[in-house]
Amino acid sequence: MYLSSAKRPARYHTIKELSVPYARPVIRPIPQFIASGTSECLPPTTTEMIEQAVRKRATCRKYSPFTTDRARIATVTAHFGGLDEHYQRAFESHLLHSLIHGTEVRVICDPIVDDLWNKPAFILNLLMREMLKPEKERLEWIMWVDRDTIILDQCRPISSFLPPTKPRVGSWWRRSDNQEKNVTDVNLLLTNDFNGLNNGIFLLRVNEWAIRLFTAILAFRHYEPDIVLPYTEQTAMGYVIETEEFKNQTRMVPQHWFNAYTKDDAQTFAERDDSTELDEVWVRRGDLLVHFPGHPDKGTVIDEWVQMLSGLPDVWEAGTVQRDVSEEVDDFWKEVRYGGRK
Repeated sequence: MYLSSAKRPARYHTIKELSVPYARPVIRPIPQFIASGTSECLPPTTTEMIEQAVRKRATCRKYSPFTTDRARIATVTAHFGGLDEHYQRAFESHLLHSLIHGTEVRVICDPIVDDLWNKPAFILNLLMREMLKPEKERLEWIMWVDRDTIILDQCRPISSFLPPTKPRVGSWWRRSDNQEKNVTDVNLLLTNDFNGLNNGIFLLRVNEWAIRLFTAILAFRHYEPDIVLPYTEQTAMGYVIETEEFKNQTRMVPQHWFNAYTKDDAQTFAERDDSTELDEVWVRRGDLLVHFPGHPDKGTVIDEWVQMLSGLPDVWEAGTVQRDVSEEVDDFWKEVRYGGRK
């Protein structure tokens, strides 16, 4: 709920207010974008971005197959250690996606602990603060994204990957209470890559289970000091989700759903006519985002992809989608519902 204009702090504006053209190109933060820390790591929300979101939302409604539900979702990330321009441009793609779909963004601008352990520390902090809110006001899901990710399909909502929550008359969704539990008890969606678990992007339900999970991840190195963690908190997370307490509520989903990598350069992605020979892991038009883990020159490659996307026609409007995982996602949750997928 927004405050009245008389009571609203000066640094906040409603979306309606932000849609009005201003003489100055940069405007103040909006309530759905929340930064933690004293540093300024949140890119400025410009009138151009607001108007771009409005136009894109109209395009998505007209041409894409997606509808945005009422799930309360936040994209969560970390941006500290130097505000590199390429990372800021990548971040802006997530801000635009949030504006289009009415989701939130939470970002940590300053470290809490050491190194990559800031990821579980910030997530745990966020979970605890959300769980103190009334249930109808707290976030339902968060999507963690590493900062070397770029949204490709601004029309696809994050909710399109989530397990179903409401039975549908005359469909497979309408099953017994025991079968329903197979789906509604899923709290974490993760992907593997060729090295095993990659937690650069994952979806997490906001609940008490998640607090226990990230407490265990953050504490892992202290209680298991003899275990080597080659990928620090990522390796720790891999150990924790295999324990009896957490493995039944975790699902590994296909990597290409929301953690696809790139085999070729940005221009090849834009111009490729046939993607049938590509392995599933490689990104193609219609995928939600692209991730650049371990790339030797992230600054250059991110800039190239951002520039390419700025001139790429909407893939749904242009009819150039090469992969739509919607049916695959539905089939996945159907299999979970029937108990055939662990």
